[in-house]
Amino acid sequence: MVNNTNHEFIKKVIEKQVEFLVPGIQLAKAVYSGDNKILISEGTVVTQQIINKLLSWDISKVSVISEVAENPITNPKVQQFMNTYNKSVTVVQKAFDRIRETQEIELATFAETAEAITENVASAGNIIDQLYNFPKCDDYTFHHSVNVSAIAALIALWLNYPPDSVSAISLSALLHDVGKSQLPPEILNKFKLDAKDYELYKKHTEYGYDLASKIPGIAQSVLAGIRDHHEREDGSGYPSQLGRSHIHPYAKIVAIADLYDEALTINCDKPGKLSPYYSLEQLRNEIYRIDAKVCMTFLQNMNNYLSGNVVELNDSRTGRVVFINKEKPSLSMVQLSDGTVLDLSDTPDIRINCVLR
Repeated sequence: MVNNTNHEFIKKVIEKQVEFLVPGIQLAKAVYSGDNKILISEGTVVTQQIINKLLSWDISKVSVISEVAENPITNPKVQQFMNTYNKSVTVVQKAFDRIRETQEIELATFAETAEAITENVASAGNIIDQLYNFPKCDDYTFHHSVNVSAIAALIALWLNYPPDSVSAISLSALLHDVGKSQLPPEILNKFKLDAKDYELYKKHTEYGYDLASKIPGIAQSVLAGIRDHHEREDGSGYPSQLGRSHIHPYAKIVAIADLYDEALTINCDKPGKLSPYYSLEQLRNEIYRIDAKVCMTFLQNMNNYLSGNVVELNDSRTGRVVFINKEKPSLSMVQLSDGTVLDLSDTPDIRINCVLR
């Protein structure tokens, strides 16, 4: 067994704007009225009802316990993003191996990794493109976990979440598939699952929640992202078929990062042939099942990254994307090597097939 001192949550008290509170965060100090009466007790775990009350009382900020374990040995020097990425994949892979053996999660390991990802995402620019510079065809779970963590952190930044929340979202995303450590390897390595295997596969959300719940002091908001990232707004998701108002905000962000990365890597028709254009179209088609605001924020910001790529069309011609079709990115405008500009929306049989590296 791993020594429990490795799992201890080092509490950090921070001030958080009420507008950025989410269910599951714990109050570090009591909330008082103007005449010094206690409105909400210290240690209370925030619910949506409490958030609504705080807003109605015109309370702008409260003291809360940070959602991410503070790591006292974090290296202050920020590494370049791809170095952090490669290191993170290795860390996650080793951590998964230890979880299989011990049935325990070393929170400090994941928290330090999530913090490094968050710091680098904020300063590295087009990290979405960098994630796929060296696409992998194996070890999907480990690369996927780090990809989703980085994308979720970026979405949180675009949504103007404060730094502590961005770190918590990144941590929740990094742990979102930790329950897969409890699945048989043959399930994870299958390209397509039959109905029986798929039912077993779906249990990874509950397995992950159960494992992470054992960590002393882990925030309920982080746990919600692990458990509920496959829930959908229309109640068609799993494990609990939650509806729109019952899905945690962090889970909604992790869900979109998860769907985008899966479309590019795990569920792509041609492994190694990446088409963010088509993946964004798939996300847009899912907009009624996922959070529309988060989805549109992601789509709008991603459009900034898509212009200028050298791409291959489905008729094997190559060119550079010069204008993005925001509704159907795979039907954008492409300038061929001979200078001809094709508006693919006028020729729907021709689409962007993949990005050339």
